[in-house]
Amino acid sequence: MNKPIVAIDLFCGAGGLTRGMLDAGVDVIGGFDIATDAQYAYEHNNIRSNGQSCRYFNQDVSTLTSEQISKLVGSRRNKTLLMAGCAPCQPFSAQNRNKCRQDIRRNLLLQFARLIRECKPDLVFMENVPGLPALAPQVFNQFLESLKETGLESIDYGVVNAKDYGVPQNRRRFVLLASARSSVSIPSPLYAPDKYKTVKETISSFPAIQAGQSNDSFPNHRCAGLSEKNLLRLKFIKHNRKELPPNLILECHKSNTSHSDTYGRMSWDKPAPTLTTKFFSISNGRYAHPQQNRAISLREGAALQSFPDNYKFAGSMQSIARQIGNAVPPLLAKHIIKTLLSASGD
Repeated sequence: MNKPIVAIDLFCGAGGLTRGMLDAGVDVIGGFDIATDAQYAYEHNNIRSNGQSCRYFNQDVSTLTSEQISKLVGSRRNKTLLMAGCAPCQPFSAQNRNKCRQDIRRNLLLQFARLIRECKPDLVFMENVPGLPALAPQVFNQFLESLKETGLESIDYGVVNAKDYGVPQNRRRFVLLASARSSVSIPSPLYAPDKYKTVKETISSFPAIQAGQSNDSFPNHRCAGLSEKNLLRLKFIKHNRKELPPNLILECHKSNTSHSDTYGRMSWDKPAPTLTTKFFSISNGRYAHPQQNRAISLREGAALQSFPDNYKFAGSMQSIARQIGNAVPPLLAKHIIKTLLSASGD
């Protein structure tokens, strides 16, 4: 009989990775993070098979000890331990123009490595920005060495796109799998390009709302308000801001053609563009609704990240958008974790 798999989610946020692990059949004991506004979403939506909520621990991972984890996990004689997490990726992001080699958050990946060395898990899953190995080679190589020193000899890593695994979003991410038992590998894409989940399939069933309004038929189905001028702009835009008449073009856009997706609409028949923490704003990307004159709602953003429609978030609009935008898409996590478990015989 296979041992039950229990997991600890480091840098858990609102629970995207935890949701994916639960859906893959993993018993997630709890997660650690310092984003206190994410605690409600994490605990309210993620229920273990024993009926208890996955516990949210408001604690900096750099202060977390192996003794704490051991106490939570209990005896490992009949358990397989999976340690998973996505260290804050902003320090490693190609979009981060304020890189600092001393950014304390860069050390969080090494804290993850420390806990792996101390806890000696059977399995590891890590997710981060696509350019991690190139942007932080020293940190990444230290992480790899820690895995090998712990006995996690089978390691596979690479860049995947969430849309290849059923997530209706063009989202490239770096993932790493490691096992102390048997050979592991990142799963091949599950969806061909002509089968990608689209924006229309995902959000067209949500009730129509106007800018600044909400509809309680679905939790968090509310969107940001717009100025009269931006509402007028959207009436001209069917695809992107190039369709605007000269008098409605922003001064900053007249001589600057970069960030061309801003003030653009999503396409019904394609996956969504990559959702950031600012997806509620049309000035921060191609986040206008395909038909309605507004940005997509928080609920629609969550759906495009593959969160279930009943997954509830709490906080301000900015806070909820950050929780959603920073999350590991649950469906991506589910498929990759299932492959990790299958390869390990669990």
